[in-house]
Amino acid sequence: MGRPEKPIATLNLGLLALAGWLREIRTNAQLTYVELAARTGNAYSATTLQRAASGKYIPRLPVVEAYAVACGGSLEQARRRWRHARAVEHRAALAFGSAPRPRLVENAAELRAALREMYHRAGAMPLREMERRAGLGRLPRTTMRRMLDGTTMLSKDQMLAFLTVCDVPEREHQDWLDALSRVWDKRHSWYDNELFKNLHEPTGTNLHKPAEQFIRDERNHRMERKPPSGRGRSTSNAGAQRSQFARGRPANKNGKWLKLGVTTTG
Repeated sequence: MGRPEKPIATLNLGLLALAGWLREIRTNAQLTYVELAARTGNAYSATTLQRAASGKYIPRLPVVEAYAVACGGSLEQARRRWRHARAVEHRAALAFGSAPRPRLVENAAELRAALREMYHRAGAMPLREMERRAGLGRLPRTTMRRMLDGTTMLSKDQMLAFLTVCDVPEREHQDWLDALSRVWDKRHSWYDNELFKNLHEPTGTNLHKPAEQFIRDERNHRMERKPPSGRGRSTSNAGAQRSQFARGRPANKNGKWLKLGVTTTG
């Protein structure tokens, strides 16, 4: 079996458990690291596999999975132990339990906070790896990055892929989908009401096409806008704000188009 391995020295108790378990299943399988590498089809070298069980850092999930399968260990247990080690690593920077449960989510900010917490509890898997596991085009890493940063929201199909990759039990999926539905219903109700009111303002131009395009953009998650607060503005200015949302590009009193500061996220 070669030379005895060095003791595991880490403050991360999750990593300590993961590395100890990897060493245990290799010992039970009576494999050297060279033999272990051969059992992975040499997808990973003996050195990479030895480092994975060193306890110096958290190895990549594919390495842990290959290690476990080659030793005849449980793939589910390998993933669970890896997620726990990653969650412990991120716990210092995150207040787990601060986000609401999906049934209590009422707005986009709360849903994003809940999804971020779930993502880190699941091990904060690299986004490129999540994209690969979800399948081609189902969960783009750019969309996930914007969601985690708080600038966009997942669609229903993306939410299902996200939950699956994070190993959320299927019995809990509907609670998350219901939360997503509540968020989008509230979001669209405000914009639809604003557009409906402004479609009836006399402007001498046909507003129906821009308004329909605006709604399509919103429902495709391609634009981020916030409703005007109205604080410190006159009534006429508030009306101009509403017209901006309806027309997309308002004209000044001379008929010239004004540029509108809109941040696109698509």
